[in-house]
Amino acid sequence: MPFEVIGAEDYEDADVEGSVMGSVMGYAGPMGGFEGSAVVGIDDEGEPIMLDGAGRRVRRRRGRHPVVVQKPRWRMSQLAPGVIAPDQGLLPLPLTAPNSNTFDLTHQALTFEGQIQKPFRGERLLVDVVRTGASATGRLISQLFVGTDLQQLDVAGFDAESVGNPTAFGVRLTMKPATPGVFIRLVTVLSAPVAGADTIFASVTILGRNVH
Repeated sequence: MPFEVIGAEDYEDADVEGSVMGSVMGYAGPMGGFEGSAVVGIDDEGEPIMLDGAGRRVRRRRGRHPVVVQKPRWRMSQLAPGVIAPDQGLLPLPLTAPNSNTFDLTHQALTFEGQIQKPFRGERLLVDVVRTGASATGRLISQLFVGTDLQQLDVAGFDAESVGNPTAFGVRLTMKPATPGVFIRLVTVLSAPVAGADTIFASVTILGRNVH
């Protein structure tokens, strides 16, 4: 049965060799091997190649090998402790409008906007609507801007509820990349006005990539 000595820096260590190796494998032989082993050659590093009685190679340990401790995966991208290298994230940008995002009798058109703080490129429009009252049937007809750049192929408004349906599959945009300070706006009017005390509340979010 093979044994491994833990903590010995060299097989020539007299204390280890005498108390442990001597009782387990016998005394050291003339070539640094152990009694019962045979030298069959020299390896590329000039060390003797020794085989024990079972034909297994006996290796001498010249010294304690250094222990290499790898960084945890979350620290791999750090330039220095606490200094993170540039990276991308997929994050939401909420857009807000006057009147608490709510269309009512006196607010039939709203502009939803958000100002980015880091480089950003929008990829998904998310719109969720809550209607209250019989006249709250109008659709959100919108134009989407990054700064002053229209993010459409024509100037006519589109149905933001259809494009921004949270349950829609594969609905993505490739919006123009924007630098910090730029406003992203969704200029919106209702296809049919609300009346009386009826309201339409709209939650609007742009999901996209930012550099951080």
